[in-house]
Amino acid sequence: MEQKEKSLIVGISTNIIFLGVVSFFTDISTEIVVALLPTFLVLQLGATPEIVGGIEGAAESITSFLKLISGAIADKTGKRKSLTLVGYGLSNVVKPFMGFVGNWEQVLGLRMTDRVGKGLRTPPRDAMIADSTQEKKMGRAFGIHRTLDQMGAVVGPVIAFLLFVPLGYQGIFLFTAIPGAIAVAVLFIFVKEPPRRNSAPNASLKNARSLLNRTFSMYLGSATLYAIAAISYAFILLRAVELGVPKEVTPLVYAGIQVFHVFASLPAGEISDRLGRVRAIQLGYLFLLLSFVVIALAPNAWVLVLGVALYGTHQGIVETSQRAIIPSLVTEEYRGTAYGLYNTLIGIVTFPTNLIAGFLFTINGSYTFYYGAVFAVLASLTMALTQREGNKQATKRGL
Repeated sequence: MEQKEKSLIVGISTNIIFLGVVSFFTDISTEIVVALLPTFLVLQLGATPEIVGGIEGAAESITSFLKLISGAIADKTGKRKSLTLVGYGLSNVVKPFMGFVGNWEQVLGLRMTDRVGKGLRTPPRDAMIADSTQEKKMGRAFGIHRTLDQMGAVVGPVIAFLLFVPLGYQGIFLFTAIPGAIAVAVLFIFVKEPPRRNSAPNASLKNARSLLNRTFSMYLGSATLYAIAAISYAFILLRAVELGVPKEVTPLVYAGIQVFHVFASLPAGEISDRLGRVRAIQLGYLFLLLSFVVIALAPNAWVLVLGVALYGTHQGIVETSQRAIIPSLVTEEYRGTAYGLYNTLIGIVTFPTNLIAGFLFTINGSYTFYYGAVFAVLASLTMALTQREGNKQATKRGL
């Protein structure tokens, strides 16, 4: 206990800070690619909006099963840092190769490999954050990590904007090797394996019946409906081009989303700790609904800016609160598995929902966002049922 207190910075473990730094540099690398990828695919490689949606969806869905496996392995072995390191290493190694692709099929292969890395690292990393944090400060911990993460998502698109003209697509993609290498080095040197409060790491899926309690199951249903609603922001960038935004400026549109994401993440964590995690998630769903309605109805790029602000704010609230609620719904020895299951279900629906969104976009750009708005409403209604069940079974555990 004494060692734990010495490791705290402003009430938060240094592991949270260093994991945030790792995510910061990884997101610089990732978001440089993501900010340019839609226009690169459509304008440079001749891909259609359906292909853009298919690539983003397939990259997430095909590797989603790894998230459950990596979470379960992390629980069973207790070695969460190792899987996290492998995942970050793989993602940061492959992104620079995007500078050498000649067709969209090669982009798909690299994006899938990148997402394999994310699939390996995300559940054990989130479990490490939870294990390094006191229950009453869970929202703050995930809020701080998310804020640092998204600061990288702001810097990345800005770098893409500044370097696009002098370096072109290839030069920018190669540049991603620099922040990627820094991220892996920080993780390897500074992040420590957190101590397990429960003894021997012998968690097994066979013994995980208690994991799928009624409240957690209902929460997973809401999170899955939300994932269907939260279509790729590649469509927001394509919508921006449709409304007259030059392709060279689309990285700034993406950066705008991330700026509001950053500003919302830390307050979202505090709201989650003080007012309840379910209420915080529902607030995020409301912002998603409003953003999609505004984007769908936007007559010009200036109105689109409001939708971008609402969308970024929703991301900061939801992505912080959704992760912070899980430790209060499951026992500690199954946290990795719980995060894995959560991420797997989201990944499974990502491919079909983005494929549908791409198809709708070819008919009318607004239809894509109406589609997302409908599922945002359904996700909020399901979350209300989770709240009701939580009031019965888990109010005392942090809901």
